[in-house]
Amino acid sequence: KDMMAKSVGMKDGTNATAAIEKLMEENRLYEGEDGEKFSMIGSADDFEDIFIDIDFAAINSFVKNLLPEVTRKEPVKEEYIDALYSEVLGKDTFNPRERKAQAVPGGYLIRGENKVKPKEGKDDGDVLIEALDKKIFESSVAGKIQVYYILDPTPPSGEEILNDEDESPVLLITNYDISPDTKVWIKPAITFLGLASIAAFSLGSFSFNDEVLNRISTGADSGDGSLNWLYDLSLPLALSVLATQILHEAGHLIIAVKDEIEIGFPTFVPGFQFGLTGAITPIKSSPKNIKSLFDFAIAGPLFGLAASIILLYSGLEMTVFMDASAQEQLPSVPVELLRSSALGGGIIDFLLGDGVLNSPDSSEMIKLHPYAIAGFGGLVSNALSLMPIGNTDGGRISVSFFGRSFARVIQGAAVLILVISGIFGFDQANVLLCYGLFTQTWQKEAEVPCRNEVDELDSVRGFVAIGMSLIV
Repeated sequence: KDMMAKSVGMKDGTNATAAIEKLMEENRLYEGEDGEKFSMIGSADDFEDIFIDIDFAAINSFVKNLLPEVTRKEPVKEEYIDALYSEVLGKDTFNPRERKAQAVPGGYLIRGENKVKPKEGKDDGDVLIEALDKKIFESSVAGKIQVYYILDPTPPSGEEILNDEDESPVLLITNYDISPDTKVWIKPAITFLGLASIAAFSLGSFSFNDEVLNRISTGADSGDGSLNWLYDLSLPLALSVLATQILHEAGHLIIAVKDEIEIGFPTFVPGFQFGLTGAITPIKSSPKNIKSLFDFAIAGPLFGLAASIILLYSGLEMTVFMDASAQEQLPSVPVELLRSSALGGGIIDFLLGDGVLNSPDSSEMIKLHPYAIAGFGGLVSNALSLMPIGNTDGGRISVSFFGRSFARVIQGAAVLILVISGIFGFDQANVLLCYGLFTQTWQKEAEVPCRNEVDELDSVRGFVAIGMSLIV
């Protein structure tokens, strides 16, 4: 409809009837022999417009997949781009190759060359961003736009790929505010459900303990319905589960303070298997570079995994050296669930005796100290957070390590693996499938862009990323 309308000088195909009448007046639209189909005579320019529109739509779709929706909250005014060209860009900062910036969803791309002199001990991209920020602060667009130095997010042409120019550095211009918008009540409501889920998991872990069930039955028969003793038994497990996630968030907070990254309050997400699936900590301001994003992303799982392993080991030791009467009052978890982590299962086998998880009955229950259960759950949830998906910690690490384009490919493969594992029974506890559904509901979008995404990670961070990938 748009092509037909444009061929007769109309802006778009909103008024299709008027476009058809105009075409018929110009004898360019003919009714078919069947009385239902129509044929149209078009010029070469008409069809060129079609291909231009298709190309534009393909570029927009590609960019939308690589950049989060918050970068498209409001379109950037053209007058801001004109001011940027005249007041900021030039031979002492970033020299544009073209006078006109390319419009993309949420902003503009400017191609050109970094002209800022390098500084020892600093990445060239960081030096450029500092120079641009200084000039923007003194310009008429201060506080109105945000500039990022990133690899070209538009789909490359065949010629660009052959010339190894498919990911050349460009400036991305968006509005200044890229903080996520969420309704005020949603995050507290989800966190409340998360805390309730922890409580339900902690109490439910005693539901297969015969001694605990007998005590509840005896109390009910005698008229003493108080369950304060059960709450006391389940409290260590609930607090331990919460502690592993709080320490995970502490790791994020330390880097956020160090690198001046503005973050939102974490939202605790309920989970079926271990009480918590994890927490969502939104980034509200752009990290200065991918090193900062990497540090922020990796710190949470590092803290969480360390705390979880310590809890698991301590809890297993307490389980082993506990007297028989105390062991009878321990919470229990199914063997099936304890097989969901090779690392956690290996530690359990090592301390409790080889073969303890090899029961032919996957629903068999094993009694463990609350610390051991919380540690195992924390181990699984922190390992899952390293899966390279969306704006999870693993997704952020993947963007830092591989770049946005290839990270998107890896995300698709990771989601496919999670789904296949759940559907074909490779994960009998459905931990992977549940996590896949969680990420596709809450965290499938890409992370906010860093101010400098051109300069690569150093080798030390690269080795850390490879090491953490082995845990997953």
